[in-house]
Amino acid sequence: MLRSTLVFIAGAAGFMAAMSSGRAAETCFHVCLKEKMTAPDIDDQGIRDLMSDCRDVCAERAEARLIEAGLGDKIKGCAPQPVDDADLKKIRSASPSVVAFANAFTWDVNNVLPGKIIRRVEIGTQSLSLQDVTLTAGGIVEPGESGTFFMNNVADGYPSLRVTSRIKAIYACPVD
Repeated sequence: MLRSTLVFIAGAAGFMAAMSSGRAAETCFHVCLKEKMTAPDIDDQGIRDLMSDCRDVCAERAEARLIEAGLGDKIKGCAPQPVDDADLKKIRSASPSVVAFANAFTWDVNNVLPGKIIRRVEIGTQSLSLQDVTLTAGGIVEPGESGTFFMNNVADGYPSLRVTSRIKAIYACPVD
């Protein structure tokens, strides 16, 4: 038991170190999670709960900024549309790789699209039976900003997520 606890703590420490390197440390989500993930005996479900809390806090902050900028009604009324292949490639190349940890998924997205607010991403992967699976995460990333898309409770049956995941689609709303 002690050994598995130590291995888990070491794994969580590695995850936190990875989060604090590069642009990941700049997102609201990662700052929030780093502040909350302090218990030495936290388990996977506890990590996912903290991730969910941070996602909610950061989404509320982003929405408040949009409302303050006079864009609240426009964004609430927008049905996000898929960005074209050229824009998808721009975002993908400007953003780090996806992270799968504690049966959760995060992707730090750098929104390099002027005039568009990113609202949703779709990730493709495979199940254990090699069936294609699409995972979806929602959020709000304003132009010129970075934000984290989080997907909770990625089933234990998807260990290949780290290897086979690919960004299938990104959905955005126009600001103008």
